Amino acid sequence: MTNGPLLITGANSLLARHAIRALRGTRPIRVVDVRFDGDAPDGVQTFTGDLRDLAFVQAICDGVGEVIHLAPLYTRLESDEATLDHATRGTFQLLDAAAKAGAKRVVLGSSLALFSRVPAQFRINEAWRPRPTPQLDDLCAWLAELGTREMVRSTQLSAVCLRFGRVVDDHAIASQPFDPLWLHVDDAVAAVQAALRKELDGWFIVHVPSADPRARFRFTRSSDEFDFAPQRSFEGYQAIRDVEPMASPTPIAPRQAIRKVVILGAGGPLAAAATRELRGSYTLRLTDIKPIEDLLATDKPQSPGAPMPELPEPPHEWQTVDVRDAAQVMAACAGMDAIINCTVLRNDPTDAFLVNTLGAYNVMRAAVAHGIQRVVHTGPFMLGAHDRTGYDWDYDIVDDVPPRPSKDWVYFMSKYFGQEICRIFAEFYGLVVPALTFCEFVNPTVRRGDHLHPLSVSWPDAARAIRCALEVPALPSPFEYFHIGADLPHGVFRNDKAKRLLHWQPRDTLEMHYTG
Repeated sequence: MTNGPLLITGANSLLARHAIRALRGTRPIRVVDVRFDGDAPDGVQTFTGDLRDLAFVQAICDGVGEVIHLAPLYTRLESDEATLDHATRGTFQLLDAAAKAGAKRVVLGSSLALFSRVPAQFRINEAWRPRPTPQLDDLCAWLAELGTREMVRSTQLSAVCLRFGRVVDDHAIASQPFDPLWLHVDDAVAAVQAALRKELDGWFIVHVPSADPRARFRFTRSSDEFDFAPQRSFEGYQAIRDVEPMASPTPIAPRQAIRKVVILGAGGPLAAAATRELRGSYTLRLTDIKPIEDLLATDKPQSPGAPMPELPEPPHEWQTVDVRDAAQVMAACAGMDAIINCTVLRNDPTDAFLVNTLGAYNVMRAAVAHGIQRVVHTGPFMLGAHDRTGYDWDYDIVDDVPPRPSKDWVYFMSKYFGQEICRIFAEFYGLVVPALTFCEFVNPTVRRGDHLHPLSVSWPDAARAIRCALEVPALPSPFEYFHIGADLPHGVFRNDKAKRLLHWQPRDTLEMHYTG
């Protein structure tokens, strides 16, 4: 046990209430939720509040030693968007504050339902990659896992991720047929206690099913690895609920031809470059949070020579659309054949998640609702953290290495969540989602005084990459990740995947920026 109180989130849940009773008296406990049904637990410090409120999170984490984070499993707010924001931004803020307060351990509650799509005859263990669906419960659990894992990679925190079955007590399941996903709350609490005891340094996953021989999953950890084994079965329940693996829906079919394209975030320089590249070939619906007149009147180029948006002429049009607003995104995508998402917000701790994470969620839901198969997603490369968490020490870095967003910039973490949302939707619905990642954009005719980043590209070449992503007939998998960079001699980032799969070829060498 570490010094400092134990903080439990999602404390209004069945599991949390039982865990509080089991742990009360062993250490000081703080519990938090957005509400408490009935009386708050006795003998503990109780806080009612929202993990999206940074000041509130910093206050409840003051001096904390350990965290049991159950909120992504159980906290459900007034909308799907708010719930997902709570599970992603809330998790990031909570663990960042806990790490800064000196906490050393996190016990994260996750779900075995992340494997519901896997055939029942497969013997799943912790080495398998989960297959989350776009359903809210899956997204909350899975994205909280990814966020926690990356915080562990970037801080002194260690974490045990407990993937639970469906936690129940005797009262909840009375007179119901046996569900192979059931997990008795007593076993769930025992697993939490074991996670608090475990000596670890880093990230550790444990699957926690019931002891019933009819259970959908099996407990596979040895006693040397984890001091726990489920004890409770449900032998008194003879009728069995039929639980089939969740089947993917019929894939969304490609359009016979892509003619109408909506560009979200059209006020930014990347989208402005793409607009110039595409407007002679497609009918464009350009959207941004500001009217085009305001952008032209007030905005300056992002950097010397960066493209600026232009007033569209028919048949092209401009619409004011806030990507944070699901209804506005849904309306903007109506009647379109493809979507290009260039929206971005880098620094604001709140809006970065609302734009980069929830914005991606809104875009992918709109694509599915309107039967749009092609979505071109854009974002930053997430491989260059200047410490052991990233690949900054490496060379010949290929596109498909796992992202390493680190924790120090909300831009990266929020885009990381958004990118994963795109992947999940793409795989589940059979979409075609090329994700183009960039680091630095350069005007090839304007000499710079500083060093050129090893992943740099000219604005025109970036725009041509977007065209190639829009027009490529097919990709090997529904979601493909690409580095978009010039042919530079640095030898750090590879761009051959984009050349091979997108048939893209950078034209600007940018030689004037690294010679002389």
